[in-house]
Amino acid sequence: MRSFRCSCGNRVYFENDRCLACNRDLAFDPSTMELRVVGASEQRCAHHAYPGTCNWLVTGGGVFCKACGLNEVIPDLSDARRVRLYYEVEKSKRRLLFTLIELGLPLEGRADRPDGLAFRILADARLDESDTNFAAHDEVTTGHAQGEITINLLEADPRLREQMRVAMNESYRTLLGHFRHESGHYYWQRLVALGPASGRDADGLAAFRACFGDERRHYQDSLDAYYRDGPPPGWQNDYVVAYAASHPLEDFAECWSHYLHMVDSLQTAAEQGLAVGDVRLADPLNVPLPFPEIIDQWRTLAPAMNDLNRSMGLDDAYPFSLTESVIAKLGFVHETIAAAKP
Repeated sequence: MRSFRCSCGNRVYFENDRCLACNRDLAFDPSTMELRVVGASEQRCAHHAYPGTCNWLVTGGGVFCKACGLNEVIPDLSDARRVRLYYEVEKSKRRLLFTLIELGLPLEGRADRPDGLAFRILADARLDESDTNFAAHDEVTTGHAQGEITINLLEADPRLREQMRVAMNESYRTLLGHFRHESGHYYWQRLVALGPASGRDADGLAAFRACFGDERRHYQDSLDAYYRDGPPPGWQNDYVVAYAASHPLEDFAECWSHYLHMVDSLQTAAEQGLAVGDVRLADPLNVPLPFPEIIDQWRTLAPAMNDLNRSMGLDDAYPFSLTESVIAKLGFVHETIAAAKP
């Protein structure tokens, strides 16, 4: 994430809708990728009224901004608790969209193309209960299907999310991580499965299968086997997380999300002028970096991030290991994104 400053010079953050130093109204302009003072003739997104749920400007007509215009279903905004949780969901979604735009990836909604990107933010009964163990048919499943990304609103509740993280034996579970993972499924469909139409060469799908495996393997059977038997022995050698071993499509989505973790964190570090030892960190979203250099910089930054977290009594910020097999998969993601740029 890039840094932002108000016109008065005060440091402001991506989520701010007001400068605390000069009291000016602020909004993010997706057409210029800047957080700035709102002009007299400019229009805030309609969701700014619930309360401050969105701080983007409307740039394409209508009443919703580019981010909220991608929503197909949202929670009941007359419920104060759901508004608070929805704010957290939207905060992570907008961070995802910022990175996707910075990467130059296509970002079109259903009004632009039938398989465009869409979001459904849903809540199930567990949100209002202390017991999170409901039957499957009562649950909203976070996932992706044909361009639609569904996020369960309860993931924004820290208590419920932590219960699920422990129950699933996960070292990392965040709203932003969910958005990044599910966007990987969308862009696999858009940039890999479509073959030459996606901007990749005709052998793109074959290259994917050589790297990740054959995605034609039955998806639900594979997931059932994973949840029944767990990952294969020695999975750490070939997969960035255990869940990636469940199916090639999940492997790609996990590597996609980790690539976004890496480049966004490196951009943040570069914006702060950070160096670790004699390595000055660079912004891979705005300064073209060869993929091996991105990996080298990440291998420098991630342990430093973990050490800082441990100094604060927190868990590691990046509790994962990048093996050579995983790096090769991340390289495929890097090339896929590079090929999609206009």
